Amino acid sequence: MIEISDAGYQEFNDLLEANEIEPKVVRLALAGFGCSGPRFGLMVDEPSESDVVEMVKDITFIVAKDLYDEYEGFVILSDEENFGGGMSLRPKKIDDASGCSTCATGCAV
Repeated sequence: MIEISDAGYQEFNDLLEANEIEPKVVRLALAGFGCSGPRFGLMVDEPSESDVVEMVKDITFIVAKDLYDEYEGFVILSDEENFGGGMSLRPKKIDDASGCSTCATGCAV
């Protein structure tokens, strides 16, 4: 469900520790849509029966089953892997037709 490199894991774990997040249980959720397609967010939460749960080392990731089915999992990139653009959370599969063909239409999230 989650692809994360050792560097990405360390950076993400450091972020959780800096914010004193314990236990390290994080939900990946759809945060809306923009010109480049879906946007995802993270929140501290507990799993429910309708979730897919995966533990990576000592971090537990939760995703709603329907969200997992639609995007086939997620990739977390470190700042370096994201070419200095900060950490990134991306879906493994994305519909090429999602998002706008141009921002000139003024689409809003």
